[in-house]
Amino acid sequence: MVEERRDTTRRAEVVRSVITRVVQNPSTTLSVETLQRWLQVPLDAAERILQRLVDSGLLREVRRGVWVRGPWPGAQQEWR
Repeated sequence: MVEERRDTTRRAEVVRSVITRVVQNPSTTLSVETLQRWLQVPLDAAERILQRLVDSGLLREVRRGVWVRGPWPGAQQEWR
């Protein structure tokens, strides 16, 4: 039997924290380093979290290494 070494409770807390902060504050800008400090996780963990948020459509890259909240389905387009 393989023992699970991940702290699933902590992982769930981290995910909820990120999603809540990004959803509640659309002006949030993130970098991997900022996310790492904010969550107090290793850099590789911050990179994986950020990538999953991008893959899910919650974040989008606005310039190299900087992400913001992505558009919501059905939301009004911004003025250009």
